[in-house]
Amino acid sequence: MNLLILHASPKKRGGASRFVSGLFRLFMPGASAKTAALRGRQDFERALVYMADADAVCLSFPLYVDGLPSHVVEFLTLAEEYCQTHSRRFRLYAIANNGFIEGRQNRAALQMLEAWCVRAGAVWGGGIGIGGGAMLRILGIVYPILIALTLLQMAASLFTQGAVPPDLSCSLVFQAAGWLFFNAGVLFAMGRLSRAVRKGRAMPDHYTRVLIPAFLFVPIADLFMILSSLFHGRLLFTLLRRDGQPFDKERR
Repeated sequence: MNLLILHASPKKRGGASRFVSGLFRLFMPGASAKTAALRGRQDFERALVYMADADAVCLSFPLYVDGLPSHVVEFLTLAEEYCQTHSRRFRLYAIANNGFIEGRQNRAALQMLEAWCVRAGAVWGGGIGIGGGAMLRILGIVYPILIALTLLQMAASLFTQGAVPPDLSCSLVFQAAGWLFFNAGVLFAMGRLSRAVRKGRAMPDHYTRVLIPAFLFVPIADLFMILSSLFHGRLLFTLLRRDGQPFDKERR
């Protein structure tokens, strides 16, 4: 079984969709799998070439206005023509993520892909809708850093004192357990999806989320967006916008 994983975030670096596709790849050890970016038109030709040998395709993408990103829609139009011209029939799976906390926000996007399969002659294998996709990536960055720092402290203590303090061991266990807890729903959904792909079967669409309470998720997400804007040098530009338009003295 040849698997093609396409991460369709338009971002050149980072992005929750890239992180999610990499996480899913870990659930497919030993499988003949290729991973490719689908950021824009420059990637269409290569993706179609990879698709020619694929028995299953897994599309990982961010939710855009409760639907598919525009470049994904354009690619699917070409893929439909390609499938019908070359009589290609593969099984399509999908992983949609959004910035909202509710995973079911992705329902319409997954239904669009299911409808595309009917039109293109492909087989819909089912999908996952993940709420809090950006938070999933943040946790995937923060917790490995914390765990790495704890391991360094444990190594330093072992080297200097000949023993590891119990509090460091407990800290490591709590950090690993915390990451597993917050991502338990996503990891379970990934397991279901990987099993369906391996067996060549369809699965019902499954919706999950990062297990952070909504009253904590919202302020953390807002803080992340502020820091992200500041990091990219866009914080001042964002603050000086009115009704979606840049602030302009001549328009006051």
